[in-house]
Amino acid sequence: MAEKNPAFAVDVAPMAFAVVIAALLLSGAFFYSPQKAIISNTGDSRHTLSVSADAQKEISPDKVEMSFSVISRGKDPSAMQAENDAKLRSIKDSMVQLGIPASNIQTVGYSLDRWQEYNKTSGGYDDKGYVLSNSLRVVSYDVSQAGTMLKSAVAGGANDVSGISFGLSDKLRDATYTELLKTASAQAKGKAQSMASAAGVSITSLVSMNEGYSYYSAKSNVNYRAMDSAGSAPVPSPEISVSAGTVMVTAQVSASYEVSG
Repeated sequence: MAEKNPAFAVDVAPMAFAVVIAALLLSGAFFYSPQKAIISNTGDSRHTLSVSADAQKEISPDKVEMSFSVISRGKDPSAMQAENDAKLRSIKDSMVQLGIPASNIQTVGYSLDRWQEYNKTSGGYDDKGYVLSNSLRVVSYDVSQAGTMLKSAVAGGANDVSGISFGLSDKLRDATYTELLKTASAQAKGKAQSMASAAGVSITSLVSMNEGYSYYSAKSNVNYRAMDSAGSAPVPSPEISVSAGTVMVTAQVSASYEVSG
């Protein structure tokens, strides 16, 4: 049996252990190596700067909407309907005389319900007849007519006004928003350039830009409801004054820019 030569004897265990330790240290050094914050896009790492900006403007509304109702109570639904129809025609005619197109006058509600009142003596409800309600919605692009529209509607037989809302026509709204969008975009770019300069880098390109939109309509709520004891004839109203106020339009922009340096 051949004897081992001590000169060529090598203990491989320590070497293997050293290789493992070196591999662990190398992977740890790679894992904990410091890096700058980046955004990866389809495998292409870039440094980006994100900002947001908004522009606002208050403008006078050029649109007014209001709803009128004719509410009556009685025993005969057919007679009540004929009476309500006559009043609605009178209201429509008065709106047309003010220059409002017939297409801007729309029926938005009709209801016929039983009319009951509580009887304290019997503890039950007594049938009194019916309650009939017809409603119209009117849109005008002349807000100075608001008070006249209300007065004319009441004179024509409306005994319930649910409210008035002032807003913007599509044309004025879109033109205002486009103007504000340009302003907000310029502000976002200026803000990004200021931040980049302060950080010692420069903007190289626009990565993304998104818009946001807020439109706040000023409202003047006028709740007018007046009927005589029979529940049909409107009570004469005083001169009506309505203030349209202003409408706030806001354009919002968020953008991300690539930077270098």
